[in-house]
Amino acid sequence: MKLFKYIFPAVVPFFLILSGCQPAQNNPYVADESCSDGILNQGETEIDCGGPCQPCHSRMTALVDGNAWEAQGNLTSSTNNGSILILAGNGTTSLSMIYTGPFALGTFTLNSAIFVETLTQTNYLANTGTITFTNWDSHDHTVSGTFSFTATETSTPGGTQKVVTDGIFKYVPY
Repeated sequence: MKLFKYIFPAVVPFFLILSGCQPAQNNPYVADESCSDGILNQGETEIDCGGPCQPCHSRMTALVDGNAWEAQGNLTSSTNNGSILILAGNGTTSLSMIYTGPFALGTFTLNSAIFVETLTQTNYLANTGTITFTNWDSHDHTVSGTFSFTATETSTPGGTQKVVTDGIFKYVPY
């Protein structure tokens, strides 16, 4: 009994410490999932955005004649009677695409696309191209996908072309 008298006071704190080690959801010392934890969790579309968090920022990139192009600032769209117009720019150029057809996942033919060099006001028009919709998010009202087209300068017959490939648009509000 004397041994118990000496061991018990030393062992009890050890067991109290162990009983405090609980799973993260019950442990007040472990941060809960949040929209700023730097982890893709809780149904987020990307790290700390989408799902239960704020919508992810819209963006658009492409290769124009093999050179990287990226929208900066305002990236918008407009829908009307089964058509969507997606517009983007970066201060020196702008790009817009029109698609009419089902708002569904899949690859479709673009109705038209325009690439504009703003400083020279040179317009390049494409009457065909492809657009692939990879996500229509009805919760956040955004659309994502890919695109490509070849556009011809409109000011001179048989004008030069702009080849737009590897286009990606993400989280464009609709």
